[in-house]
Amino acid sequence: MVGVVIITYNNEKHIEDAFNSIVNQEYTDWICVMVDNGSTDSTFEMMQRLAASDSRFSAYKKLNEGPAAGRNHGYSKLPENLEYVHFLDGDDLIHPTYLKRMVNYLNDHPKVGLVACQFEEIDNDGNYIGKGHRSRFAPWSFLGIPRDMPLHKINTPFVAFFSSTGVGPFGVYRKSVYEHTNGYQLKSQEDTDMFCKMSLLAEVHYLPEYLYTKRRTLNNLAHSPEYHATHFEFRLKWDLYQADTPENNRIIEKSIQYYYTRHVPLRHFKVAGKAFQEFVRHKKFHSLTWSLRCLKDGIVEILFRPSYKEIMNQRKSLELRTAQ
Repeated sequence: MVGVVIITYNNEKHIEDAFNSIVNQEYTDWICVMVDNGSTDSTFEMMQRLAASDSRFSAYKKLNEGPAAGRNHGYSKLPENLEYVHFLDGDDLIHPTYLKRMVNYLNDHPKVGLVACQFEEIDNDGNYIGKGHRSRFAPWSFLGIPRDMPLHKINTPFVAFFSSTGVGPFGVYRKSVYEHTNGYQLKSQEDTDMFCKMSLLAEVHYLPEYLYTKRRTLNNLAHSPEYHATHFEFRLKWDLYQADTPENNRIIEKSIQYYYTRHVPLRHFKVAGKAFQEFVRHKKFHSLTWSLRCLKDGIVEILFRPSYKEIMNQRKSLELRTAQ
């Protein structure tokens, strides 16, 4: 059985679409918990009406404490006799074959703890925009040059998620693995954090199929304004994260090296290029200044590795304090 958790906030226009995408699944052995994160419109009343029409659904309302708290609350309401879990944003949809494909894959691959997929996009009114792309950057050559993993590469390493790529609400979790993560914890970049935790516990595979439909709106996540996603909270945790095993700590430290000596400099160079193009087109001096600054930062990180050295020194200090 699959437990589905839908979280939503002020989505009275879209919640019924999300509801119907679950009802229309070819795979029928599921149960769904819907959680309203303190909506101020009629979303919860609609959820109650929808749940009353199908006994496989239940609806709950809580204070708006962000998407992580909403997902954890929904998970706590699921029954124990589950094998798999899926978390769906309340304005998104899943293809009718989504659960069937994901469950069959997990059944056939016992080492996989999380299987995800690619996605399509629709606008606020449900009009088709096109295929999206969930990039997964990892070091693919002997020089460690960052490259986006092609779709046929299914097994996705920890380093891709550590680099804040390849994440999103597009996956089905094996419950026996998920329960060792202690649930969603960060109030921002909570999906990135969860994918990192899952990939240290089991394999994470990405299927090339486009089975998830993401709605491009201003309200994609059920969070309140004070919990806007920030990169800082995630980096603070994972740059200094101490895993339970030496092997996982080696994986984390190799990822730190790649991220700060390859991935970050490449990002600086990309921004420098875009800023320089802006200068050429519009002759804005501040664009040229920003381009040169980003170019300098990228070169410094490659040649002298200041960020990498600082992080590793902090990790060593933390290890010493822990050992005392």
